[in-house]
Amino acid sequence: MGFAQACLRGRANAKTLRIGSAALSVNSSAKIEFAPIHFSEPLIWQESDAGKDVVTRDAKGGVFGAPPPNILYWSGAVIRDQKVTSIYYGPTAVYNNGPQPGTAGAAGADGSLIGHFLRNIGGTPYWNINTTYYQNHGSNIEYVNNTMGYSGYWAANQGPTIGAVTFSAPVSGELVSQTRMAYLIEEGFANGALTYDPSTLYMIFTGPGVNLGGGFSKTNLQYCAWHSAYRAGDGRIVQYSAMPYDADFTPAHRADNRGYCVPQNGAPNGDVGADGTVSAMTHEIEETATDPVSQWRKSSSMAGMTSPSARMPTSVPTLTARRFSGLPRGLTTSSLGGSRSSSAELVERQD
Repeated sequence: MGFAQACLRGRANAKTLRIGSAALSVNSSAKIEFAPIHFSEPLIWQESDAGKDVVTRDAKGGVFGAPPPNILYWSGAVIRDQKVTSIYYGPTAVYNNGPQPGTAGAAGADGSLIGHFLRNIGGTPYWNINTTYYQNHGSNIEYVNNTMGYSGYWAANQGPTIGAVTFSAPVSGELVSQTRMAYLIEEGFANGALTYDPSTLYMIFTGPGVNLGGGFSKTNLQYCAWHSAYRAGDGRIVQYSAMPYDADFTPAHRADNRGYCVPQNGAPNGDVGADGTVSAMTHEIEETATDPVSQWRKSSSMAGMTSPSARMPTSVPTLTARRFSGLPRGLTTSSLGGSRSSSAELVERQD
């Protein structure tokens, strides 16, 4: 049995994410260690949402109660020049006009809506919001730059190989574990489809019906996306993200807990999958740039990372040990649309 610690952003209570026997544990010789996971939680359906074309949660009348405290700078780092590489993991193209399985290429060859968005968000007024975050190394304050580069893609149609098992690309109804995700990225580095860069977020996208990460199903919808990091055996820190097919859960097609990920039915840009993914995808990229999960309080001991080959303590640290790296004074979590955090433990189990 292997364990990986996780922290959960949002309003939900702490819970345990249990992954079935389809998930394989990391081989202890690989020495992959996982950092905390940060979830982007689903919306919860309310009766007042019935009949709306687009469901919103705007606080037009203000927020009741005392405001949350300001986000504080905890001496962490940011990624000043964020980059993204897409990993489309499926037996067919995940999105309309997207890369064909078994190919890898430059950003300009990604004809999907996802590719278009990633190529163009850097330098925009929207991404410029992130330039308010900074890192402080002594007297040298450095801000996130208004850049966001799309490095390219890999459309993986098979792999990874873990022990004696070689996986095929996932299909509807299949679970893809955190371990399998990490091994897929490592396989991409090994075969040349991916190039390692510490400032790059490697985003894994899957098609309809795939339970990417173990908490994305009709009976167990815990998130719409998440980002994390792992440390490989040679010391590399790899930032990565789970991007399941959010269009599986809309106001008209909700999970059993009334949760859903896309606030509208249909696709304003003609691709229900890509349209439904862009919002959560942008959220994960921004959080990685402004508060990368490879930054821990105790640099000497890699505090916060866990080895999936060892049993972890039953108590899980909350996010009080790490905050957003920087924010202008006076802004609060509510003014940025943020929310409080609770903690959870993610368990990968091999029977």
